[in-house]
Amino acid sequence: MTIDLALFAEECVRQGVFFTVQPHYLLGVAQLRSNISDEADGERIGPFRLTQAEWNANSHDGLFDVHFTPEQIHSSTRQCAVFGLMALRAFDVFLEANGRAPSAQELYLQQWPDGVASGLQKALDDTAALVEPAAQAVLGDPKSTAPIARSDQPVAAPVREFSSDPLIPLEGDGSGSLLTLAMLKRRWPRAEVDLIQGMANTAGVLERLRIDTPLRMAHFMGQISQECGNGTEMVEKLNYSAQRMMKVFPKRFPTLASTQGFVNDERAFGNKVYNGRMGNRAGSNDGYDFRGRGGLQLTGRDSYDAIGKSCGLDLIANPDLVVDPNHMLLIAATEFVKLGCLQECDSDNVVQVSARINLGHPTTSPEKINGLPERIKQVQLWKREFGIN
Repeated sequence: MTIDLALFAEECVRQGVFFTVQPHYLLGVAQLRSNISDEADGERIGPFRLTQAEWNANSHDGLFDVHFTPEQIHSSTRQCAVFGLMALRAFDVFLEANGRAPSAQELYLQQWPDGVASGLQKALDDTAALVEPAAQAVLGDPKSTAPIARSDQPVAAPVREFSSDPLIPLEGDGSGSLLTLAMLKRRWPRAEVDLIQGMANTAGVLERLRIDTPLRMAHFMGQISQECGNGTEMVEKLNYSAQRMMKVFPKRFPTLASTQGFVNDERAFGNKVYNGRMGNRAGSNDGYDFRGRGGLQLTGRDSYDAIGKSCGLDLIANPDLVVDPNHMLLIAATEFVKLGCLQECDSDNVVQVSARINLGHPTTSPEKINGLPERIKQVQLWKREFGIN
């Protein structure tokens, strides 16, 4: 059966976004291995030329609710899903071993060590024109999954962009919203009164960002409750002792002497550990200025800039807006949606919601998620608030 290239590209975009794997990589691999054909080549089947053993090893995964039968290997759309999971697993293995994201070539060879990746660049070039129309059809934003220009460059995960039009917080006591002031008082009893009142006043932004069902609300509120200590830890504390510096950041503070000048100096410490990454400029105060804040502990100049633009707020010039009671929910909810959490909420998959927030992407290794037991507990507490048994 002939595969419709446009529809196949759209499926690659869907599965790439779901598994946070570059959709163009999926397209390129299918082009390289089969010229995007449904025909079999000996024991290798379908557009990704998977063997039955490869299919069987990757067609079931409880964390992602992937459950396919052996016979479904012949479905090109299901192959997109299984190969997306395979690519994510290989990505995680490479990242763990090398401490960096792989290039498209490296990711391919991680999946097939005995494979030949020399034709991958041409395969990517041949499929590049399919990416933006597919992204436009599936996501409404062709820039969210830009094609891979060079196969030797790191594979970037797809990014969901939101309109830069400002969302105006709603006035009132939260009436009409699933989230109420009474709930916040019960669950966040030690939070500042101004904070929970401001959250209640602006709770309507949650529905506007499609956090609009009891299950989505429970996951969102459970996650921000864990991240900010039920509203008591709205700004990241950077007053580390020398011993803790050495334990948490051993590469930056390998010896006791290396901690001198940073103990009890949050600005110096923040710049030391955060500058040079996440968009923070070397030799600046960015590490301290853009330390973790807010409901989801927004961190790094790049994140402040991107989320601020989505919310219609200048968070670069005014980073403390992240903890402003009138903006905190809008900013945290925008980040929650941009991280792709809604689809995981609808599957009631607290592990993968947690992974997207804590790691920035889904994971096949839940033990890497910081605070997972507390996240699970908080989601359960908020489920009760929203009447979910």
